[in-house]
Amino acid sequence: MKIKSIRWGLFAGLMVGLAALSGCETPQPYRGSTQYGPPPNVCTTCGVVQSVQQVYVQQQGTNNSGVGTVIGAVAGGLLGSTIGHGRGNTAAIVGGAVVGGVVGNQVGAANSQPGGTSVAFQIVIRLDNGQYATVTQMPNPGVRPGDYVYINNNLVYPR
Repeated sequence: MKIKSIRWGLFAGLMVGLAALSGCETPQPYRGSTQYGPPPNVCTTCGVVQSVQQVYVQQQGTNNSGVGTVIGAVAGGLLGSTIGHGRGNTAAIVGGAVVGGVVGNQVGAANSQPGGTSVAFQIVIRLDNGQYATVTQMPNPGVRPGDYVYINNNLVYPR
């Protein structure tokens, strides 16, 4: 009778264990929902090129007028300090700094380089998730509409 009770106990334990495990929920497979996140090994920055256009972008130039003003003011103030004594010296320093600043500003502006325009490429991509991305980059991406590409560091590359 002891063996029957052991068998019955094992059977009852097995049934309780199966019942407990059947209550566990397994994750649902990916169905395009963001509830579970993207499936593994899916490229989130990949897609098909819709259009490629050559565009012109304005580049920043260098503006040396501020630097010229400061250097001119300092130089003018130093030169003014060599003139006169007392209140005349102070007036000469201030006047030299003002005149030096004006001259330095003009010299700096004359040596500034204007910004120009450069050729860039604007690529519109329909990503695999259905969204659109537009990337404007200087180097020619070498892609055409219909090409499959990926975006990395704001540059488009063929895949």
